[in-house]
Amino acid sequence: MRRLLRTPLWLLGGALIVLETVSNVIALGLAPIALIQPLGTASLALAVLLGARASHSPLTREAVFAVLLTAGSVAAFVSISAQHVEHSPASPDAAGVLAALLIAGSFAGVLLARSRAGHLARVAAAGILFGCVASGAHVAAARFLAGEGLPLPVWIVIAALAPASAVGVWLVQTAYASGSAATVLAGLTVIDPIAAVTVGTLVLGEYGTLPASSLALLAVSAAGALWGVRLLVGHRHGTLQAPRSPAVSASADTMGDAHREGVPLHP
Repeated sequence: MRRLLRTPLWLLGGALIVLETVSNVIALGLAPIALIQPLGTASLALAVLLGARASHSPLTREAVFAVLLTAGSVAAFVSISAQHVEHSPASPDAAGVLAALLIAGSFAGVLLARSRAGHLARVAAAGILFGCVASGAHVAAARFLAGEGLPLPVWIVIAALAPASAVGVWLVQTAYASGSAATVLAGLTVIDPIAAVTVGTLVLGEYGTLPASSLALLAVSAAGALWGVRLLVGHRHGTLQAPRSPAVSASADTMGDAHREGVPLHP
């Protein structure tokens, strides 16, 4: 940690994460989850473009197609959702259900992080937990900005956000130590918005009347985004295969691979 705290690039990255988190919470308070959270999927396409520029490697036609497919599919999903979602503060009952999900998810995440579960299980759990955290931030920010007061269930949601976020970060770090950083990034950018939109739909009731044609278009655009992400993971410069062992305590070779992907080594 002392070495990290003396690394300017790491500090800049941390500052950008803080700025992104604040901006994301404000955006979640101003609009439904289905309009905000899927936009994060575009970050993987941006990561591919930045990685190609940093490594001076030309993008293949398939990589360009994957970037366009991912960005276009996310734009279509958000555009279709905008016609049917309803933005209103969550009811106390819905907030209570979400609070229970956050608490249960935090306990389950701790058990998983301490277990010998494999790499993909950790990525999936972190994505689901962060999707619930985004939903909780939306509930709290929307009621605060609407000036409708914060009932007890919403306060419980706010209190549960910190431990849920901490457990999610813990799962992400153990996922980095047990497999490819590309898989972690891709998994989070896909699973997080899917989980958040699911919570927004089933728990918060964000979607109003949804015609069959719109539902089909949402499904097609979501499938397109998933396909694009799958292609991007396979064509990211320097992508490494996950280690065969699912153990969290990675070997020296595995940690060397992680370091080359941008994961700092322990001092």
